[in-house]
Amino acid sequence: MYPMKREGGPFGLVECPNCREKLIGDFERGEIFCPKCGFVTRDQAVDQNPEWKSMDYEERQKRMRVGLPSTNTLHDYGLSTDISSDFRDSHGKYLDPFNRQTAQRMQKWQRRIRTSSSGERSLSIALGKITEAADVLALPMPVVEEASHIFRKSAKAAVSKSKSISGMAAASIYLACRRSNVNRSLKEISKAAGIQNRAAAKYYRLLINQVEHNYVPPPSVQKYISKLVNKEKINPRVERLALELADRANESEISSGKTPAGLAAAYVYIASVLAGEHIPQREIAEFAEVTEVTVRNRCREILENFTIRQKLKVAPEQSF
Repeated sequence: MYPMKREGGPFGLVECPNCREKLIGDFERGEIFCPKCGFVTRDQAVDQNPEWKSMDYEERQKRMRVGLPSTNTLHDYGLSTDISSDFRDSHGKYLDPFNRQTAQRMQKWQRRIRTSSSGERSLSIALGKITEAADVLALPMPVVEEASHIFRKSAKAAVSKSKSISGMAAASIYLACRRSNVNRSLKEISKAAGIQNRAAAKYYRLLINQVEHNYVPPPSVQKYISKLVNKEKINPRVERLALELADRANESEISSGKTPAGLAAAYVYIASVLAGEHIPQREIAEFAEVTEVTVRNRCREILENFTIRQKLKVAPEQSF
């Protein structure tokens, strides 16, 4: 149901000719009638809405045919026009050599006009780096949008000025992953961006100190466990045991000040021993991106502070 508000619109009358009440329409039945007296003024109304349906705002934006929705991943938010490289006419036929050459010149100058200033060119290159690295990491689109928004904030605050574009792009992606609770390590992002891990960490600290200001917590140990099990394709039973170990020791002092990746590797190794899988520490440390010494130290701390019994029954003293 919808009210008729426009006089002289496509549906003619707006008020009921009997009681002067505003008319309403029912697109499912194709009728326009009065809600007070029930007088039907039209029984074959044309549905002016689109032929598709959408469940939320994001789906509605994707299905609109009046142009692409605005996005932070493009320097002009995707609002400018672009000349296609297909070079076909309105009938679908390829252009002749002369018109094709003319269209190529138009395309070249149109691209130059889109990035006329040096700031726009730098922003376009940086956002392209973010998109390329996100494609390598298979990141969802909301994370890419968040990373582009973070880089725009750093560029507006002049933080990214005279800085490495690849380094700032990698730091923006890592900060966006942590804010969106997506488990990607800084080493993975640095490799995808083509820079060293130390440089990415330096630019990430720069973003935290001068752009973000709010503390962004690292991913939980449980997420590292799931990621480690999926990467190494370990038995799901080992994952369940490791998650139960992590849940029981989560509130203890053993997890404070420790790297989540090292604790996750230790929980997975202990769970693999309990499940009879016997996965070498070297393989677990390699997939967790930590050293074997870290895995051994975390395992020793867990075994010194807790008593592990069969079927994970809780002991009277601090144990699990």
